[in-house]
Amino acid sequence: MEEIRTLLNRRWVRKKEDPDLYFTLKDRYLTYRDFFREKLGYSVIINPLLIKVEKVPGKSHPWMGIDTFDSPFCYVLLCYTLMFLETLEPEEQFVLSQVTDYLRGNTAQEESPEPLDWTQYSQRRALIKVLHFLQEEGMILTSDGDDSLFAASEASQEVLYENTGTSKYFLRRFPFDIPPLKTLEDFQQLEWQGSEADRGLIRRHRVYRRLVMEPVVYQESDDDPDFLYIKNQRSVIQNDLEKHLQASLHLHKNTAMVLFPEQSSLKDSFPNRKNLSDIILQLGSEVRRQLADSTLTPNQRDEIHLSRGQWEDLLMAITTRYAGGWSKAYREATQRQLSTEVLAMMTGFGMATTGHLKEEVILLPALGKMTGEYPADYLPPTATEPNTEPATAEAGETEETPPSGKAAQA
Repeated sequence: MEEIRTLLNRRWVRKKEDPDLYFTLKDRYLTYRDFFREKLGYSVIINPLLIKVEKVPGKSHPWMGIDTFDSPFCYVLLCYTLMFLETLEPEEQFVLSQVTDYLRGNTAQEESPEPLDWTQYSQRRALIKVLHFLQEEGMILTSDGDDSLFAASEASQEVLYENTGTSKYFLRRFPFDIPPLKTLEDFQQLEWQGSEADRGLIRRHRVYRRLVMEPVVYQESDDDPDFLYIKNQRSVIQNDLEKHLQASLHLHKNTAMVLFPEQSSLKDSFPNRKNLSDIILQLGSEVRRQLADSTLTPNQRDEIHLSRGQWEDLLMAITTRYAGGWSKAYREATQRQLSTEVLAMMTGFGMATTGHLKEEVILLPALGKMTGEYPADYLPPTATEPNTEPATAEAGETEETPPSGKAAQA
């Protein structure tokens, strides 16, 4: 059902921004309400400003943060800026100096990890990241001026903004008191009600959330309650995914993932049109090739542990075999640059992680499901002809062995 995918894929749908979609979702509310409520345990917010599903992950991961934020300080400024917006009425205008004065005044009264000093470039840059994020999400609008100039100098000209009124629906309303909580584990303990976390409705909500929101769900132990639920309720889950999302459940020995149709409207999917996803598909092919000739050996969890030297040898192997078809940027990239970008994308899609002190690279089972090769008659471009032809992936769906398959969209 396209309405469900739309609401899962977007933070919210604002009436002023997309009135046709807003009224379509509002009119069809009863057709998707039960799926969100009964399977995911999500509430749907509908008001004159927007429609939003209050999405909470089944399990938290580092990649669930805001991509453009590169430090905890950005999140501190975001929370204080949201507090400032709470003081304004919808469509009320304000200027940049009001924001900076509010932040300086309020953070001085609290324990802040970094005292505010707008003469520091790093802090001005962090605030600009926050303001740009608020604009991208439709919480504020820029009426006049360019706030990017503030990064260059704290004495830059004023910028005029408008509050849209949607910021009050950004932060989650917790059903419990949060000041005593100090760690992520504290939140999760209350979220899943402690000892009841692996039973009944609570476990169903957590498992469905993980399948829908995570690229891949791995079995973490022999008695992993989430994975046991997926195995035992496989047919029910498959029917729900087909009915409501037109998606399919792929279940293997240690891995479960949801695959969407090729023409999916998902915001972030793998593979995409970036050359980096082609490189990772080719890496998957090379890993399967080396598994076949016993150069690589997986453990009981189908993980492959590599030293940094082995990881670099693997990258060199695909560079030698495929680099003639890569874009110029990747053909000319250093080994370190290539490693950093490949690992970042693989980590985000659950295909790899790093071990102790990042000196070990761990390839995860999902990589074996995502492989690609250039066609047999493909001729690499010359140095002056950048490659635009993507790698092709072949699909296989046997459960006994990890198939060579088209990458899952997640």
